[in-house]
Amino acid sequence: MNKQFSVKLLLPVLVLLLGSCIRDHIQDCPPLRVTLTVKDKNYFNIDDAVKLGLAERKDENLPFREYVQTLYYRVTDEAGRIVAEQKTMPVTNDAMTEEIVLPVSLPYGRYTVSVWGNLQSDEPLDEGASQADLEAVGAARNDIYLASATFDYQYGAELYTLGLERTKGNLLIKAEGIPDNINFSMKTIDDIFSTVTSDFEYSNLTQVSTELEWEVRNEIQSETLLCPSPGYEGSTLSVTFVDHDAVSGIAGRATETASVLTPEDVNITMGRNEITILKYVYDAQQENFKIYVRVNDNWEQWHGMELD
Repeated sequence: MNKQFSVKLLLPVLVLLLGSCIRDHIQDCPPLRVTLTVKDKNYFNIDDAVKLGLAERKDENLPFREYVQTLYYRVTDEAGRIVAEQKTMPVTNDAMTEEIVLPVSLPYGRYTVSVWGNLQSDEPLDEGASQADLEAVGAARNDIYLASATFDYQYGAELYTLGLERTKGNLLIKAEGIPDNINFSMKTIDDIFSTVTSDFEYSNLTQVSTELEWEVRNEIQSETLLCPSPGYEGSTLSVTFVDHDAVSGIAGRATETASVLTPEDVNITMGRNEITILKYVYDAQQENFKIYVRVNDNWEQWHGMELD
């Protein structure tokens, strides 16, 4: 009898002990995290431009926002459905990387992450954020960055890194020997790409025109951010130097020869994340220009359609 009684007493206690070992809540799986870095902090050929005194190399260890000031991202599943999106926003912290953290409710699967940097707004993007018009408002004068990749989100594979790359090149022009009365320049680049997809495929040739009023005479240098050319020497550069004070109401090219200097057109090659450098040297006695293009760290003179 005593044995039976003791067993009856132990049963409720055993049930309580076993019940306390059962998990009431299953811990969430680690979320998908994508760390954003900046791959192209300097142009490929920045050292040559620095050697010429035409540019400065940027420190490679600055905060993320020193290279990329705004971010837009979109995450889609294999069916193309949007599972997360962040509209264009400023980068405000001083960290050297940025991080995209997806919701813990996101199921395991394959996801494509597309990120655009330095847009002023979402306007240049198409509806699916799969391509951008880099000559549109908010992108034409900006150093646009891009990154896109597909990740397999599964247990033990939740952390990924994605490096943003520059989408444009930089056209750098220096002029020497220009008469003191010339204080304004106009340039047009024909046949330059204007659209890029998230896979870095360029399309839609366009014409880009810019104007520059010089603050200091005879210290003439201009920079223009441009998409790549369709091929070697596939774009045409036209430059006009003008006495803006003497020629008012400029529309296109002015005709007063004493106030306008017009070098011959040059075929140029723009490349992604590369600086294309030209030098225009005016010969007052000959009243013409010698034009030099920087090729493989050397100046080569342009003669019509040829380089020396």
